[in-house]
Amino acid sequence: MSVNQQESNYRIHYEMTQIQIDLERALKNILEQAGSKIKPEEQEELKKEVEGTKQIIELFKSRYA
Repeated sequence: MSVNQQESNYRIHYEMTQIQIDLERALKNILEQAGSKIKPEEQEELKKEVEGTKQIIELFKSRYA
């Protein structure tokens, strides 16, 4: 693998990690700001969907590790 390819892979991996962090922060903010307005079962569904998205991102990241 060339140096340019390694750098590109590193950047992609880093960006995907940042997306995961931002996604987690967004979920936390949503639950803090609107949590009382969201039914508990809907909160759990939202958490599951975010976790599923994070897992997809993790799979994507593994291709660039």
